[in-house]
Amino acid sequence: MSDHGDYAPESPVLSQSEGEYDERPHNGLYIDMAPFGLEKIWDYEPGGHHVVHLGDHLGREAEYRVIHKLGSGGFANVWLCQVLRNDIPHYVAVKILMADYSNDDCPELRVERLRAVVLEKHICLPFDQFRIEGPNGSHLCFVYPVAGPRVSLIAQKFEDPDRSLRKMARQATEVMAALHSHGICHGDFTPSNILLKVAGLDGLPEDQVLKILGDPVKVEVFTESGETPSDPTAPRYLVRPVEFRNVPLPYIIDEILVIDFGESYDVTNPPEELGIPESYRPPELLLENAPGFGCDLWALGCTLFEIRTGRKLFDMFDDDVDSHLFHMVRMLGPLPEPWWSTTWQRRKEFFKDEMDSLGRAVMVDALSKEQPEEMTEHQSIEWALRRGLHYWDLGPGEEFGREIPPDEVQQLADLLENILQYEPSRRLTVAEALEHEWFRLDGN
Repeated sequence: MSDHGDYAPESPVLSQSEGEYDERPHNGLYIDMAPFGLEKIWDYEPGGHHVVHLGDHLGREAEYRVIHKLGSGGFANVWLCQVLRNDIPHYVAVKILMADYSNDDCPELRVERLRAVVLEKHICLPFDQFRIEGPNGSHLCFVYPVAGPRVSLIAQKFEDPDRSLRKMARQATEVMAALHSHGICHGDFTPSNILLKVAGLDGLPEDQVLKILGDPVKVEVFTESGETPSDPTAPRYLVRPVEFRNVPLPYIIDEILVIDFGESYDVTNPPEELGIPESYRPPELLLENAPGFGCDLWALGCTLFEIRTGRKLFDMFDDDVDSHLFHMVRMLGPLPEPWWSTTWQRRKEFFKDEMDSLGRAVMVDALSKEQPEEMTEHQSIEWALRRGLHYWDLGPGEEFGREIPPDEVQQLADLLENILQYEPSRRLTVAEALEHEWFRLDGN
């Protein structure tokens, strides 16, 4: 899943609710600030995170010096480090896995086969790895290029947001096409795993880089007695990640890096389960647990919609399968048989057996009466696209929105409707998708 160390700080998987922090951590550590964007403080214990402070040196030869934090996930922290090459400063991302996830079958170690894939410039692969032996255990570490925010939160920065979003959507689709041509499924293809490139930092002194990215913000850690921890298993402070929404152009560019291949697999040898988030799961995965190229394609359709609109196509309150199927049917129509009549066991709680005169699913009366007016109107991909591009989570009181041109709405709706077919065999292949007219709007 994307919380293996996704380094987009705005990603929901990188933050925990304040409610989670109401529980008393077993290790007796606390923070007195909002936890958003921070790792869980109780994960600093044997088997958990390696303790890192600003200024620490990492690597086999201590060549990577920590100067900031890029993000946190469920199983790792990612640190911005400076390394000197011929006395010229360069900047890299060092991802440190929790000790319990640093075993020999760690998914991060299975990426070597991806080096044969063309378009490597858009695939984020480690160029160095090492181990750290620390008070909390043995930690695998991977060194990556520095990447920025996720692709679905950044259009407001570019001179022509519409063109930049289409450009990055095409790059993401080309990456999937390259993977599929080698028989590889990504397995977790979501906007949280598609980040923008950061450019122009190499060669700059540290103080100038921090002026561009913002100075690190420390969050002090306390013991139950209110003191700074002295145990080597605990940090003196946590560090808030870089706020990429505040980083100016040209240091963020409209080029993408696809990250996190921990769920990737050979299509001839699919895993028993996929860790992709609920909102991007296709019906065959929800109802039959059948991974394959089709799962990647469905996730691609959802991701293209989110890149272009800033919104999830299927946005549920929680990860409930029935809620997901309900939203899916409202948007795309009734499921094919036998899914409709038998496989989806709770379908009758949501929809009647019979369709309306246009072949659309009809909600049961009790549910229909409970829905707000906007939920009872007919939904479709085109309807969802007409709501335009909108970002709500840019910061306190900040929003960004713009309409999508009507002609483009029709073209993109046609593309997505042909990708998001219920039956995997009827979906466009990724190579066929790249030939669609929507990808030629900018003369590509």
